Amino acid sequence: MKLITELNEGWEIRQCVPSESLNPQTGELNGEHGWIKTAVPAQVHEILLKEGLIEDPALYGKGKECLWVAEHDWLYKLEFSGLSGRKQGDRTYLHFRGLDTLVDIYLNGQHLAYHNDMYLPLRVEVTELLQETNLLLLHFHSPYEFMKHAEYPEEWTGKIRRSRLIRKNDQDFTDYLGAKPYLTRIGIYDRVCLEIVDGMEITETDIASRLSDGYGQGSVTVNVHGSGLVAGASVLITVAGPDRQTAAQYIGFVHSDSAEAWSHNAELAVNRPQLWWPRGYGEQPLYEISVSLVANDETKDSVVKRIGFRDVQMVQPFDFWINQKQVKLWGAQSVQIQGITHCWDDEKSNRLLDLLENGNMNAQRIWGGADRYGDSFYEEADKRGILIWQEFFHDYGMYPDTKEYRELCRREAEYQVKRLKHHPSLLFWCGGNECFMGAEFELPVVPYIGGEIFLEDYKSVCETLDPDRYYHINSPYGGAYCNDPLEGDTHSYTNTWYVPGADYPVMIAEEIRTSPPSMKSFVKYMGEARAWPADYSGMITSRSPYPWPDTWTEQTSAMGWKKIPPIELFYDADSLESAIYKFGAAHGYYLRKILENNRRGKPASDPDGERICKGHFVCRWNDTWPVIYGSMIDYYFEPYIPYYAVKRAYEPVLLSFEVQNFIYMWIVNDSASEVEGTLFIKLFNPVKNEFVQEIRTDVRAAPGESRLVTDLNAFKQFSREYILFACLIDSEGGVIARTNDFVDIEKKLRFPEARLHMDINGDIVTLTTDTFARSIELSGDHEGDEFGWLFEDNYFDLLPREVKRVKIMGKHSKGTIRAKAYYSPHITEGGFER
Repeated sequence: MKLITELNEGWEIRQCVPSESLNPQTGELNGEHGWIKTAVPAQVHEILLKEGLIEDPALYGKGKECLWVAEHDWLYKLEFSGLSGRKQGDRTYLHFRGLDTLVDIYLNGQHLAYHNDMYLPLRVEVTELLQETNLLLLHFHSPYEFMKHAEYPEEWTGKIRRSRLIRKNDQDFTDYLGAKPYLTRIGIYDRVCLEIVDGMEITETDIASRLSDGYGQGSVTVNVHGSGLVAGASVLITVAGPDRQTAAQYIGFVHSDSAEAWSHNAELAVNRPQLWWPRGYGEQPLYEISVSLVANDETKDSVVKRIGFRDVQMVQPFDFWINQKQVKLWGAQSVQIQGITHCWDDEKSNRLLDLLENGNMNAQRIWGGADRYGDSFYEEADKRGILIWQEFFHDYGMYPDTKEYRELCRREAEYQVKRLKHHPSLLFWCGGNECFMGAEFELPVVPYIGGEIFLEDYKSVCETLDPDRYYHINSPYGGAYCNDPLEGDTHSYTNTWYVPGADYPVMIAEEIRTSPPSMKSFVKYMGEARAWPADYSGMITSRSPYPWPDTWTEQTSAMGWKKIPPIELFYDADSLESAIYKFGAAHGYYLRKILENNRRGKPASDPDGERICKGHFVCRWNDTWPVIYGSMIDYYFEPYIPYYAVKRAYEPVLLSFEVQNFIYMWIVNDSASEVEGTLFIKLFNPVKNEFVQEIRTDVRAAPGESRLVTDLNAFKQFSREYILFACLIDSEGGVIARTNDFVDIEKKLRFPEARLHMDINGDIVTLTTDTFARSIELSGDHEGDEFGWLFEDNYFDLLPREVKRVKIMGKHSKGTIRAKAYYSPHITEGGFER
């Protein structure tokens, strides 16, 4: 049996300047010591931080103090035993799953390999080099020294960043995600393994599944590749159903003329397979495919993967039908999980997926500037029914077009496709983010350099290795220009760009506006003095360079001050609390309006027309560093107003007021079932604290239907201070959906000082109010810890006679829960204990 040993413990690292000479026999530099003990995977910055040798680069000003780290070379050293468990004839390999990025590798003084692509693993045979005790040395070279001396054609000047000479995450060289001025990571970011192969091994397992006979028959095609050869060896393949019972089995003998490489193909039939569905449309049954290599009654190697049977058709751009049901994509675009390291973190990833599910999303776009996500992420997406828009590792603008560079990119794509193609959650591939759009915007008449990577290389890889999946050239792409909302996908920067046809796009791949996080997070990483300078008035005049204090500009990126939401609709801020609310509420308001419009998908003038918009992705989903930008989840994993506005706008059954020349009431049903009930539309007078008019009608909406139910002309004219309210009730009195809205801007409204009543029973908070309560915030505290609380819903409005029940989530099992409407001074408290 193949023996895999992870070489995690016993490592040491040390700094060296690029010009120092290295003794690969000892790992010493000029006889000096100074090694730091560590374990891997871990990159240099996180090791130095743990040892107290640098301050946290996330703190203001500290990133600049860390620039020296990547300007030096770094050595990783490990002594290990290499003979344990080996037999005569066994082959042994060192497998480096993630190296960042330019590294020479030595074993016992022998140069093993040079590696120059952080997205690719490296596996090297070391059978003849191993001794009783071994010295493994990794010499990571400074990317900045490399860029100084690398060949850079004159025609690339002003078009291709020098950092793109290296196949390394480009965000390591910019402040876009928030690191100031940037943070360039270096070192080992994934596992290092010693692999002992007993005669034969499986090197690759390619699995594809299909449906036929009206979904009554499933087929699993397995292509197994390997090395080594033992007479009489066979491949055993077992398909286990969701009930763990065997659904199909195959055994076949391995034949090859060469021990260097062999392959074996098989197809297995599964009768009446259970269908895998996206979240909200059904269950996610997974079938386990076990592939074993057997020789002399002994298992030499084995691979286990899980698949799901589903049929995906794209009938027009981004119009996906899964198992013959149209599925709209409502989701978010994620970035790197953490800033100081490229190491994958399952716990953080699962927390973000929990928030994604709570946010009523069924899709996630993995941005081209993100890290290589871990296998466990896709396994979780399979289990949860989250559809994945997966991009290759490119972001904004042009790329080198040399043969060597294209070859690295092609190998990356092949690795990614082979690694991920069996996942049912993987919806389609995409070449990268804003590569063509960025060049088109900044250099509109300059021919694109490196386009063959996306137009030819990646396209060929996907069509060859994964022909059943759609490949999208880039995001955005398609139409008369790269960001054309009428034909391709579009990135919404309509507050800074004029975009024809932006009201009803085919697909919004990014929707971004800028606001700070919640008060507690903002103060934690800004400090009160910088968060609200003593001399700042809160006024925005013609002489104001920014719409916020100058200190906020220091904490943003990508000209975030130009991407603000419509703060002019909200009250001017005279304090930090009111400023954070103004930006957050404006951000939530904007996202709610644009998402509801896109979910309706058509104007009231064409109520029977096609739903034009096929999906929507908010940007960004998460913060990698403390930053003021557009994320739903901040650096401390705390959601704020925009997150909850998106959650409500993504409700599977949506009630939506469209306030135009007339006021219309819409229902949108993106659930898997028909909905039916009685719709109550009411006008509420907040001054008299009573409902003054009502429309009642029976409503039915089929799955996938966007329907204009009625206008509100029966109300005739009414005061703009009135509040619109709608509620859909089923036959048993249960609430299917509800909404409320305003007819005027918030800045012109006056809100009552609501008093809330709160009951806590287990992990459920029940709230009622004496009068209209605007933006109720739920917060928690346990012995001074205000972080890590999560509520199923938050920052919501509540009307009299409504009962709101909210589940308490997050890490805390006890504490104090507080509830307060924003415009009210009254705070309601209650004790909580699970």
